[in-house]
Amino acid sequence: MKYILNSAVITTPGTYRYRLISLEEMIDWLKQGNWLSTIGYIETATALEELSGFSIPVNRIQIRMKKGDQALVFRLTKRIENVNQKGHLGVEEVCKSLEIGILEKIDNE
Repeated sequence: MKYILNSAVITTPGTYRYRLISLEEMIDWLKQGNWLSTIGYIETATALEELSGFSIPVNRIQIRMKKGDQALVFRLTKRIENVNQKGHLGVEEVCKSLEIGILEKIDNE
């Protein structure tokens, strides 16, 4: 399965590999299709849409990755100091401080 995450989370015990990717690699990954968004904030989904050209739904679900699963990680690289700002940063702010990577579960524990 393929997922889109807004943080590099370890969803189940096991061995994972994480690598940063370019915007072009992200677009190629999205073009392959068959992915499920778990992006929880509209600003994050909108920023990802603006950068990729793909419609990214907001979908606040919890996942459990299995061996062979991949996740496109689209996450902020800065800590939000004011907890009241969480989910209210704005697309421009999200785009200024983001990291794009691929998280892959390579083995179960």
